[in-house]
Amino acid sequence: MYILLDEALDINNTVEQNLSIAQKWLETAYNWAAAFLPKLIAAVIIFAVGWWLVKLICKISVKGMTRAKIDKTVITFLNSILNAALKILIILCVLSTVGFDMTTLIATVSAATVAIGLALKDSLANVASGTLIIINKKFKVGDYIETEGLQGTVVKIDMMYTTLCTYNNREILIPNSRLTSNNIINYFVREKRRVDLIVPIPYEEDIEKARRVIMDLLEESELVLHEENNKVQVDKLNESSVDLIVWIWCSSEDYWKMYYEMRERIKFRLEENGIHIPFNQLDLHIVEDKTKGNEK
Repeated sequence: MYILLDEALDINNTVEQNLSIAQKWLETAYNWAAAFLPKLIAAVIIFAVGWWLVKLICKISVKGMTRAKIDKTVITFLNSILNAALKILIILCVLSTVGFDMTTLIATVSAATVAIGLALKDSLANVASGTLIIINKKFKVGDYIETEGLQGTVVKIDMMYTTLCTYNNREILIPNSRLTSNNIINYFVREKRRVDLIVPIPYEEDIEKARRVIMDLLEESELVLHEENNKVQVDKLNESSVDLIVWIWCSSEDYWKMYYEMRERIKFRLEENGIHIPFNQLDLHIVEDKTKGNEK
């Protein structure tokens, strides 16, 4: 009987100890929640409102720069930098509100920045290159450029990448560092461009006649800049043809229209005048050996 009472007392003590521990844990959790929950709610509000304000500020800044007639390239680049800087500021405010020690946080971020900078040196190089592109203005949004065999119209210049759009509506993302370290051909930076066309004619045709036919066609075109040095001259003597090179000056925006349209019109006009475009052919000349008839 005494044994049963002792066991009951032990169980009762154990239960009381467990309840005491649970009560202390609940009190600690309550006190922590009571102290931390307001900070957490404030941090969530700061994050939500801050993120909305970042979008609003960026939108207003873009409108302001547009009204000030700032170049689109500069607007896009500055907007991307402003957006990133404001978002980083919001994140720091949220961490500070939650209770992070800003001195320790800044020291940690500084140390991490060095390590991340070494790991992301290529990305930082892209940011620096993007800044150089904006400052030097070698090309801008709307220009048609070529680099490393890639061609397209510049539609956006961000902190790290430049976006090109090809004529068949494909997007090309090029790291900014490659654009500052490689040769770039800017096709539309000038108001005028020269279209170079190769027109082959047969050897037996009159070169002067072909030249007059083509030059008359150029005189009829409204897209041709007649004050420039448009000409037709012999470029190469091939095995099956005489290649004429045609220089046609036009405005940069009419380049591709002129390039494709004029090739077709030159072919039709030459054929109307009895001059046909030759094709590769091989002429065989058979010489009879007259000495065989004298053999006995």
